Amino acid sequence: MNKTEEPENSRNIEVCKFIIEFGKTAHKYGIPDGQLEIYLLRLSKAFGIDGEFRSSPDHLLFAFRTENEYWQKINLTSVSERGFNMAKLSKLDMLVNNIISGKLDIDEAQKQIESLKEIKDPYGKFLTAVSFVLFGSGFAAILSGGWMDILWSGVLSLLVYIIKLVSDNSKIIPISTAFAAGFFAVVIKFYIPQLNYVLVSLSAIIIMVPGYSISVGISELVKNNIISGMGNLNNGLVYLLKQFTGTWLGYRIATILAEIPETPANSIDPVWLWLFLPLMLIGLLIIFRISSKDFVWAFICCAIGYLGVVYGSMLLSNNLGILIGATAISSYAILWERQIGRPGSIVFLPAVMILVGGSSGFRGLIAAAQGDAGGQGQFLEMFYIAFTITAGLVISNTVFKSKGNL
Repeated sequence: MNKTEEPENSRNIEVCKFIIEFGKTAHKYGIPDGQLEIYLLRLSKAFGIDGEFRSSPDHLLFAFRTENEYWQKINLTSVSERGFNMAKLSKLDMLVNNIISGKLDIDEAQKQIESLKEIKDPYGKFLTAVSFVLFGSGFAAILSGGWMDILWSGVLSLLVYIIKLVSDNSKIIPISTAFAAGFFAVVIKFYIPQLNYVLVSLSAIIIMVPGYSISVGISELVKNNIISGMGNLNNGLVYLLKQFTGTWLGYRIATILAEIPETPANSIDPVWLWLFLPLMLIGLLIIFRISSKDFVWAFICCAIGYLGVVYGSMLLSNNLGILIGATAISSYAILWERQIGRPGSIVFLPAVMILVGGSSGFRGLIAAAQGDAGGQGQFLEMFYIAFTITAGLVISNTVFKSKGNL
């Protein structure tokens, strides 16, 4: 290698390091696999390097080469479990646009990524705990629970958050949180016979039920993204089975203490849903770390999705209601992205959580374990919902010509 090639290779290595760091950071904040691959491709082109990228739930594959193909580099990186931070994803999108427009060089961009990591959580632990309570209680109300169901769903949601916060091993979180929710739901039923312990335990862990991962997996498979699709689908199903195992163990151990009383469950007046629905959505948006400037827009998107499902189901059928809701939120996200100039996934990801069928899969497993013949149908409904959501995305992306950011 001659001396003139050394500076060029040194620059290429710096570019590769930056793109790899960007990919790991964006993955950590919850960016969908397809969108991450688009961002990485845009960055590599901006820096004059050919790149091929593959994103999956557990790994990121980076392959770089220069136009003359004399210089190549391949990197396979393991990544930790995704979280959701839409505010930081918005800043990463702005960073990419500034690099492409020439406003940032690689050194300044690297400094911005490092500073982004140091930004403190704007909501903090207290508001996050409140958001778990709001979402758990609101979900219990949506499932037509009674006042005691709503109250104890909120209490156990707080317990789930505390366990998640203090746990050092993320692999045991789905089992430990589900066990605690299941065990204490049954124990509480001993003292409050009208409590619907299955509804309460589900509502307590619902924010962690992997319906989104399963839906994304099926959507990626439909798009022929086999690695990402199988990874998301496998991770989602394994996580769901862990939650079922933890909950069922909690039920069985609690029933050793005493027999579960058979008392009809109560339901609140449906008019109260209009109070609990906004509270549930606010809790969801805090959990997703939606920034204050996007909060109202994301709230509207979530409300559109829920109302689309409810009224679509009333007028047509359940599956068509899901289709209408999915088409509505994805169309809204695409139009919002065009108007505001930020990724549509910021408002879309929280909204799609309202639609995904993870709760159906969980209830199906519990029902089957209790000997209910309808449990299998409930479990399969989770996959029907995932396919229906995918169909809604295809319709909206076809009509509005999305850039592929959803």
